[in-house]
Amino acid sequence: MNKQIDFYLLSGFLGSGKTTLLQHMLSAFSGKKIGVLINEFGSIGVDGASIETEGIQLVEINNGSIFCSCLKGNFLQTLIDFSGLDIDVLFIENSGMADPSNIHQLLDELHGKMIRQLQYKGAVCVIDAVTFLKYSKVLTPVQNQVASSNFIIINKIDLVNESTLVEIRSAVKAINPMAYITETMFAKIPAELFESHLSDSGYVGETSNKCYNRPAVYSMEGDNIYSREQVECFIKEISGYTLRIKGFIRQDKGWLQLDVVEDAVTFTEKEPGRKDVFNKTKLVVIGKDQTVFYDKASDAWKRCLKDTPCIYE
Repeated sequence: MNKQIDFYLLSGFLGSGKTTLLQHMLSAFSGKKIGVLINEFGSIGVDGASIETEGIQLVEINNGSIFCSCLKGNFLQTLIDFSGLDIDVLFIENSGMADPSNIHQLLDELHGKMIRQLQYKGAVCVIDAVTFLKYSKVLTPVQNQVASSNFIIINKIDLVNESTLVEIRSAVKAINPMAYITETMFAKIPAELFESHLSDSGYVGETSNKCYNRPAVYSMEGDNIYSREQVECFIKEISGYTLRIKGFIRQDKGWLQLDVVEDAVTFTEKEPGRKDVFNKTKLVVIGKDQTVFYDKASDAWKRCLKDTPCIYE
């Protein structure tokens, strides 16, 4: 247990396909002892339940960005804890709103504190081909996710035309001319590509994640059983305030996993991993900015889902 731990960072904006990529990478590294750290902006975890696998050491850090000062101490202590575990590889999936520009400064703060050293292998950035051009022009975290990665995956290429792909490639090169770019659907990337093209870019910058500019985020829970139509009504009512909605919806028999990005709404039949935690409907709702829409979300839930939700900020 003396050898170093290989450490990979997975970034990308909300709904780009990071969790799907992580699932593929876990399969590709199935012969290794693996640790996973998932960062969620909401106060409840959703993505962790999607990748929960026997034998994987999983930790979630919720309610903000791990690169912001508000969670930095928790993040660094978690890395120290991971360094003492019997793992070969550590994957970190940061929140879609996270800006990892300061990853090297944070790693420098760990000098002399690790039980085993983390060997930073580099950052992978997943781009949503449908939304990237829109958000890369106005959101600093999206720009810096690309700038701090040397391996860029343009995902969901089946949903856009070639002229849009040309614009995306040009925009990526303008931000990070040295990055390796590959294109795919469903975040499927051969493991050999990571071995041949992924490395630490050495990018050093200041994160744009600050306590004062965190977008409005609400974690909502309901005790009842809800129909798909009721949930669709809720989504429609608050879509003007949100960038992302995701979570698990309790049905008569089983569960639906919900994923909303822009106008794309996906329901998937899926059983959450930790049944003792997911015994009720749980949704994470991420706002477009700091604008408070607590009352709007609560009222929409009451009108569409016909009960009163528990809401955590």
